[in-house]
Amino acid sequence: SDRSAAWHHRSVPPFMRYGRSHGRNAPDCRRCSCLWTANDNWTAGPDHEPDPSDSGMALLWQALSFPELPLDVFRRGGSDNLLLAVVDVRKLLAVSQGAMACGVQPGMRPAQARSLCPDLQLHDRRSDLEHDSLRRLADGLLQFSGWVSRQPPNELLVEIGGSLRLFGGLGDFRRQLERHMAALGLQWRDAVATTPGAACLLGRIGDSRPVIDEQRLAERLSPLPIDVLELTTAQRQALEGLGLRTLGDCLRLPRGDLGRRLGNDLVTQLERALGERPDPRPAHRPRPVFRGEQPLPAPAHDSSAVLFGLQRLLRELEGLLCSLQSGVQRVRLQLQHTSRPATVLVLGLQGPGRDAQRLLAVARERLERTPLQAPVIGLVLEARQLVPLAAQPEDLLDQGRVGQLPWQQLAERLRARLGPDAVSGLKTAPDHRPERAWQPGAPETRATRLASPRRPLWLLPEPVPLRCRGGNPEHRGVLTLCHGPERIESGWWDGQDVRRDYYEALDGHGARLWIFRDHRQPDRWFLHGYFA
Repeated sequence: SDRSAAWHHRSVPPFMRYGRSHGRNAPDCRRCSCLWTANDNWTAGPDHEPDPSDSGMALLWQALSFPELPLDVFRRGGSDNLLLAVVDVRKLLAVSQGAMACGVQPGMRPAQARSLCPDLQLHDRRSDLEHDSLRRLADGLLQFSGWVSRQPPNELLVEIGGSLRLFGGLGDFRRQLERHMAALGLQWRDAVATTPGAACLLGRIGDSRPVIDEQRLAERLSPLPIDVLELTTAQRQALEGLGLRTLGDCLRLPRGDLGRRLGNDLVTQLERALGERPDPRPAHRPRPVFRGEQPLPAPAHDSSAVLFGLQRLLRELEGLLCSLQSGVQRVRLQLQHTSRPATVLVLGLQGPGRDAQRLLAVARERLERTPLQAPVIGLVLEARQLVPLAAQPEDLLDQGRVGQLPWQQLAERLRARLGPDAVSGLKTAPDHRPERAWQPGAPETRATRLASPRRPLWLLPEPVPLRCRGGNPEHRGVLTLCHGPERIESGWWDGQDVRRDYYEALDGHGARLWIFRDHRQPDRWFLHGYFA
């Protein structure tokens, strides 16, 4: 609705969200020779260069395709040299590169594949794990964009136009996304385009060159084979019978004739990819809990193999926590066996966190002190209680702690290695008797500050009697009373009542002591602690 002279083509109005404009009387660009034509098409002037990092640009989509997802749910970051294949309906659906080197190919029968590669590991397809893996991948991508859409069975769409300025432009955004995906150890392809349909089509063949000018969509899509479309068997046979091999062959035909002969859904796919028709995509919403299951490619007999498979689940958990701006303090790890109940380990942190490496360090300590009773065939990681995690400021000039382990992580490792009762903290207790004014507690317990006079840093386990001369207490000479008395009279309700007058005193060497006189024995003095 803004018609002022300051309006510019980079401030894209809402009606441009699906490609071409759907409104009339759009103003001309005041900064260069870009024009809105009478038929609602935008024409770039000779001095205009589209900038995808501009906050006013229309939606820009990044498609992520995972062509080897049936294999990835089993190998999960393992080497591609594994002799691994996935079976679906008594035929090989997916084969690792190591198995292909032995002559095994998709479509073979399992018996034929085993004759070529006796060490081949066969797994039945787990569609449920593929679905869960795609969901967890979408959870993690919400840290890059507020709009992620799942496209089963093996694709994700991310709207990145609104995030580019935050990440420093398209190049920096894709580099950070690459690092995130590389840490997960998946085989993936990506593509960037101004429409979600075009991004998916380009991503299926791995064409990663971004298309940020909608006028070039037809040019970039034309060479693509028809296999990138979602076609039925009948449609595929009809296209081959007509000699149509690429999308360009289809685009050159009249749309009406193409729809009558091959179905309107084919025409709809093409028009959506070109931005000629709206293409809404459902948004993914993460669940506020985490549960990840990870089969191992081969039975694990030691903790190192278990930790290798666990890294992927922890990174996926970290991605969800980053997306939800949350942390976790307890996670539950199940080690699955073939012929015995699962081994359950609870991994705890001193306080809520989301660092995968921090959780991995705790898991390593626990696994090193937990002998495996049987080979591990799979892992299940659960986090049921996610808590909001506020960002903590860091010291810009904090150079003294480089290389030092924070005390929270040190306590976590010690408890994981020595047991939960081996490390404890101190907390105050509501009792005036000094020996009962504190209690052991969990290391993360915050001490409550109580209103009380000064107390010595070193309190003795039991009061020590002092010698007296002429009624004056002695300790390495006659003591000089500096401050006091402080009357403490308490404990009548539990039979351990005390009646004392406490003083601060100096001995002959300048040490400051905390002494008291017991009113039940007026001539007796006792030493109870030392000040620093």
